[in-house]
Amino acid sequence: MSVVDDYYNSFYRELAKLDALGNDFSKIRDILPPLKGNEKILDIGAGYGSVSEELIKRGFKVYAIEINEEAIISLEKKGFIVLKKDINQPLEIEEKFDIVLLLDVLEHVFNPLFLLQEVKKVKKKDGYCIATVPLYFDLLDRFKILVTGSVISLDNLCYGKELYRKFRSHNYDHIRFFRPKEVIEMGNIIGFKVDEIIYLPTTYFGRNKILKVLIRLFMSIPIYSNTNSDFIRTAFL
Repeated sequence: MSVVDDYYNSFYRELAKLDALGNDFSKIRDILPPLKGNEKILDIGAGYGSVSEELIKRGFKVYAIEINEEAIISLEKKGFIVLKKDINQPLEIEEKFDIVLLLDVLEHVFNPLFLLQEVKKVKKKDGYCIATVPLYFDLLDRFKILVTGSVISLDNLCYGKELYRKFRSHNYDHIRFFRPKEVIEMGNIIGFKVDEIIYLPTTYFGRNKILKVLIRLFMSIPIYSNTNSDFIRTAFL
C-alpha cells in the first residue's frame, strides 16, 4: 500500500465520513453551469459522493475518482462509475467530460498544478472545471496564527474537538494554502479561463460566543476580490 493509500484509508477515513455528513448538493447547486441533461461528469476525490449523488438521481452519468476503500464501496452502491486512482499520478482516462468537479481537493495534493493539467486532458474543450478551495488566511485564521502560531484552521472544528485536537503539522491534510490570485495564476499557466468566482462567508464551529458574534459581523467580507474573473468556475470557501 502506498503512502497516499495508507493515509486516506487510515487517518483520513473518519474525516471523510464526517465530510459526507456536512456536504450535499447545495455546495455546487449555484455554481453549476446550465445543464442540458446529457452531460458526463467526473468528480475527483469524490469521497462518499454526498455532493454529486444528486446528479445521478437526476439522470446524469457521473464518474468518481476515489482511493478510500470504504468510500468506493459506498459510491458503487449509489450508482457512480468508480475509478480507483491516486490523483498525484497521471489519471490516464480516455473518457472526456463536460464537467470536472474538484471540490476541496487542490489543497490536499503535493502538486496542484499537475492535477489541473490532468483535468485539462480529460475535460472537453468547451467543458467546465468546477473547483472549490478553502480561503485560508482570512481574518479569523490570521488572528489564530498570531495568537497560537498554528496553521490548523478553526474550520476543522466541524469534525468535533476530539478529532480537531489530533491535527498536527505532520498529519494535517491541507498541504497547500491558496489565495485567489494564486489559483487564477495556475489557470493562466495551463490556459484555463475563469467563468465565475464566488466567495462564501467563513463559518466558526466552536462554542466561543464572542467569536461567533464577531464572525457574523465581519467574516462575510472577503479579503480578496476579483471582478475580472477568467479561469475556472471557482468558489472560494
